[in-house]
Amino acid sequence: MVLWPHIQYEKDCIIDIDGQEDAIHLGAVLDGQIISICSLFKTTNAQLDLPGVHYRLRAMATHPDFRGKNVGRAVVLEAINILKTNNTTVLWCDAREVALEFYSKLGFNNKGDFYNVKNIGPHKLMYCEL
Repeated sequence: MVLWPHIQYEKDCIIDIDGQEDAIHLGAVLDGQIISICSLFKTTNAQLDLPGVHYRLRAMATHPDFRGKNVGRAVVLEAINILKTNNTTVLWCDAREVALEFYSKLGFNNKGDFYNVKNIGPHKLMYCEL
């Protein structure tokens, strides 16, 4: 609904690396309903010349009814805490244009120009040194 509204069936939202051994999936649940999610994958980005272990934040979303209530922020901060515990040094993402401020407030920097992701729109590389 939030990430890929162009995809009709839930089963088609599974990405090829969801089951990767070092994948981390987090969610916030309220009254049995998932209201915010993110997935983390051990993946280095060649555009970031930073040493250490890199993780990619992917599939980050918060249900529209819960935006602006710090739910997404709490999910990302928990992700950062988990990654720090595992000696990760960099967290990066492909941030949608509408989410740049959200990530900036969490300490992420942006790098490079906007690029278009098919069916979704403009994105920018953002990263945070942990």
